[in-house]
Amino acid sequence: MEKPGLGSVSLRVRMLSETIALVALVAAGTLLFDVIGTIVAGLIATAAVLMISLRLTEQFTELTEAVIRTTSIDRTHRLDPTGPAELARLARAVNRLVDRVGSEITEEAAERGRLASILNSMREGVVVVDDQGIIESANPAAGDMLGTVARVRPGMLLTSLTNHPDITRVVETAIETGEATRSDIELFDNSRTLMALATPLPDPGTESIRALLLLTDLTDIRRLDTTRREFVSNASHELRTPLTGIRAAAETLEQGAINDPENSAKFLQLIRDDVDRMDRLISEMLELSRLESGESVLEFESVDPAVLAEAALEHFQTIAEEAKVTVRSDVPADLPPVRVDKSMIDHVFTNLISNAIKWTRPGGEIIVTAWVDDDSMWFNVKDTGQGIEPLHLPHIFERFFKTDPARSRAGTGLGLSIARHIVEAHGGAISATSKPGVGSSFSFTVPISK
Repeated sequence: MEKPGLGSVSLRVRMLSETIALVALVAAGTLLFDVIGTIVAGLIATAAVLMISLRLTEQFTELTEAVIRTTSIDRTHRLDPTGPAELARLARAVNRLVDRVGSEITEEAAERGRLASILNSMREGVVVVDDQGIIESANPAAGDMLGTVARVRPGMLLTSLTNHPDITRVVETAIETGEATRSDIELFDNSRTLMALATPLPDPGTESIRALLLLTDLTDIRRLDTTRREFVSNASHELRTPLTGIRAAAETLEQGAINDPENSAKFLQLIRDDVDRMDRLISEMLELSRLESGESVLEFESVDPAVLAEAALEHFQTIAEEAKVTVRSDVPADLPPVRVDKSMIDHVFTNLISNAIKWTRPGGEIIVTAWVDDDSMWFNVKDTGQGIEPLHLPHIFERFFKTDPARSRAGTGLGLSIARHIVEAHGGAISATSKPGVGSSFSFTVPISK
């Protein structure tokens, strides 16, 4: 702190007053003590000048060190606004400058933090690359999309993030041409499809050009598009078959068969059968669409598992007798009730049991069993039919899938897919095991009533 006195006045006033005082001291010494007084007064004045000089030098040194500390070491430190007026004004000016710079630095840091938070939360991958192929910044999504094991850091080469030639080509083309470049890229390592868009970013201060690489994952979109095309193709095929039969029967009737009561009745029955087949297909397609979109509302109730299984088997007693197949339930009567949509789960049983009867030879057997595992009830439909080839087993719950290559067997190929969606809507899962020539076993879970 500055000592009291002239410490806070202007340096000009202070130096002028101190000079006058020194001159007066020397003059007084000369008048009062002649030569000796002059010498003594001169020595005193010299000492005073040295002390004043040292004090001013110390003040300037302190100010300089304070400025250095404030601007490079401790930005929270502020200069002491006391001392000579010129130094005090300088200290206050430096403090204001440091406050303004500190505020700008804080705002910039906050903005960088917000930008980093946005980039890190984006699902799209974002990478900034300079014209030397060096990464300036990248968000985590970019590394995840490209399957990078190491953490992506600024200063790394783009080739360390990915060695896919199409990605590096997109970036290089954008930098060289100065125009946005896009490409759809297939990644075989992680089976992803990405859309890579590189946009040039010229640096106004230099002639260098950077590139902003935006990566968008198109895998789900492509898979959905493939599923849609397959659905349309399979649905068209399934509808074309009964339409062909209807057309053939109608043409036969037109050619004179309508005049033959026996033949006309046969062809009219064929037309009715094909119309029923189309109606069944359209109904199941609509039902599957509602299940997949979540529009199908489930009405849950507590149901006895044994009653549920018996009710499902009761529908197939006549059909099973005609096919000479035995169907029975081994569901224990003491199992806890399940919370299900009864009509929906009955639909699951209908699909599983009808398939079992269709593929079980005369003399075979179909058994429905159930057991508890944790908070779930397991139902199992097991048959002694011809079984499913291992090649087909992973696909049996897909839409329109049929194990019969000629697709000559009746059915739409949607039953098991509908069953899977119903079970999943209950929060459960469905699976199948099979051994060709021995039989198949289908199991699914539903929740137990609390």
